[in-house]
Amino acid sequence: MNANTSSIYALNIRLFSYHLRNVHLTDFTERHLEIDLVTSYYQNLLNSCKILDQNSQQINLKFREDFPKMLDSGLANFDLILDSKARGIYRIALPPKYKGFLYPQFLNDTYSFSLTLYHPQKSGDDEISFSELSQLKPPADFFAGTYPGSQDEIGQTFSQAFWGSTIFLSGFIAQNCRDTVENLKSTADELLKQFLGIKFLAEAPLFYQSGEFLGGYIYEYKSIFRPHQYGQILILLIFDETTTDKLNDIQWDLPELFLYYHKNRQNFLDSRQEYKASQDEIKKIEETIKEFPGNIPTNVPPDLSEKDLRLLKREIKNLLDWSLGYSQRIRSLGTFQNTIEINRQNYLDTLSRMEVKSQSDLGIWRDKADRTFERFQRQIEADLVYLQQGERLLDTAINTIRGLVEIDQAERDRQREKTEKDNKDKQEKYNQELQDKIQAVGVGIATGGLVASTSGLITQPWYFPNGKKIELALIPHPFFMVFFGSVLCSLGAWWIATKWIKRGRG
Repeated sequence: MNANTSSIYALNIRLFSYHLRNVHLTDFTERHLEIDLVTSYYQNLLNSCKILDQNSQQINLKFREDFPKMLDSGLANFDLILDSKARGIYRIALPPKYKGFLYPQFLNDTYSFSLTLYHPQKSGDDEISFSELSQLKPPADFFAGTYPGSQDEIGQTFSQAFWGSTIFLSGFIAQNCRDTVENLKSTADELLKQFLGIKFLAEAPLFYQSGEFLGGYIYEYKSIFRPHQYGQILILLIFDETTTDKLNDIQWDLPELFLYYHKNRQNFLDSRQEYKASQDEIKKIEETIKEFPGNIPTNVPPDLSEKDLRLLKREIKNLLDWSLGYSQRIRSLGTFQNTIEINRQNYLDTLSRMEVKSQSDLGIWRDKADRTFERFQRQIEADLVYLQQGERLLDTAINTIRGLVEIDQAERDRQREKTEKDNKDKQEKYNQELQDKIQAVGVGIATGGLVASTSGLITQPWYFPNGKKIELALIPHPFFMVFFGSVLCSLGAWWIATKWIKRGRG
């Protein structure tokens, strides 16, 4: 690297950090990042960076007291510092070389922290060696987006609400060092390493793109498809005042533009996590279905034991639980897709507004970002197609198990009804036979009683018609005649009565 490119002049560093106010968690609960916590977080960053007010005094940061009212006003974007006559900025300084301002905003649903530090332009006294840049590196809490003591619930809420950070470094390069965009990339790389205090470029975010920007050369470093601790870093090498003027014209739009990028990137990363979790659930479903034939009989209609039924009911419950979570993940992916489209359009609209203000073509930020956002959406669309197939598989499994249970239950109901009917018929037949026997016995007893009532005549001597007494030694004693006569008459009467009753019923 040329020794003349080891310095930068009139350095300007802009820091941007974003936190979502309402965080929706996976257990369907919500956490709110309240304004007092955000104020404390910003205050901590200022103290860590040793930022003072414009009078070199300790800053006591206070935001507008009507913040709750502004939330209910329906106004999408507003400043967090109330100034009815001007933009809501707070003048700051980083002695001995830098001045600047803090510009906190609430953008739609997000707290936006924007801090600008610049070295005033002064001929012969605004050169900054690359070796001095590490003194301007923000603290770890800025890059992580977390509150000090991040292990507690507050720190976790900050971490979950964090969209990401952007650092925009800009400054003049001596005219005699001006070269092509490609040849000056080594200068940008060295500036990046010195600023982050790292030895190897591999420790920094990946190089993303470079090109002309507002008359200067811009170099962009960021990792889109995986998180990086240093977020997004932009380096703008300036060669004349025109670039500075145009950059100042659009600087108030930078917080909103970078927010839409971070939102889309984080929504895409979150969608990948949802997709991975859904894949894990699909594997569970497939394993359940694979083991299903071995768990229960497969004959139709099924002959299921109580153990089989309990197993099936448990499987239905598990599958229904998975189905609910699975459907929610699919809806989440659809929400991510729609959100990315909304933020994509907002990004392009903001960029168009910036082009009008700067009278410049900002295609380097439009074209590749637009393709990246479309790639996000195409990937989510492909994920949805795959997951919808899994949803159909899950529905089929649930319906299959339900069908088996319903068939078995219907078979059991029919069997139970048949058993109940058979038992009822048997009971009725038994009752009727008992009734018949009672009726027949009653007739027999009545007949026997009739015979018994006349048995006294049997003990009288037998006579011929002419009055002569009959003497028969073989005739049994009259007692036995009466006894057996009564029995025979009763049995006969019972038998005849039974036949008449059955014939009458038939």
